[in-house]
Amino acid sequence: MTWKQRYAEAHRKFQDREYPASTKDFGWISPIYPDVRTSNGLTRMILYFLKWEGWRATRITSSGRIIKTPQQQASGVSLMTNKYIPSTTRKGAADVSSTIAGRSVMWEVKIGRDRPSEWQLQEQELERKAGGEYFFIHDADEFFTLYDAFILSLK
Repeated sequence: MTWKQRYAEAHRKFQDREYPASTKDFGWISPIYPDVRTSNGLTRMILYFLKWEGWRATRITSSGRIIKTPQQQASGVSLMTNKYIPSTTRKGAADVSSTIAGRSVMWEVKIGRDRPSEWQLQEQELERKAGGEYFFIHDADEFFTLYDAFILSLK
């Protein structure tokens, strides 16, 4: 079964479970498939699939943010400038934090030549020592292989 078939099946089951009257009367709506060749798309695919399967999944954003702040000039004119506020998220945090059957599972997306940082490898070690999992995902097929193996290990 392809990743798109697995994704669509999870979406259909979610709709049947959450909106039974609607799917009974009108059928189900097929999902919009994210572009899993990009980091953002693969991350979205993982998030939605896990949520549709009934697990908790949250996207973790470790980049900071830019805010507009007024800056008083010597002439008395106040100009709006951009100020970068660093994130308070610990370095090495995975892209997706999830809980599956009571276990913490982290998913870090790596596309193309992207490689794990030393902080991510340290977080992986800490997570595993604490009884959780921390996976590096390069494509949709790898996600489903690791997900299925993890689910089987729970039985």
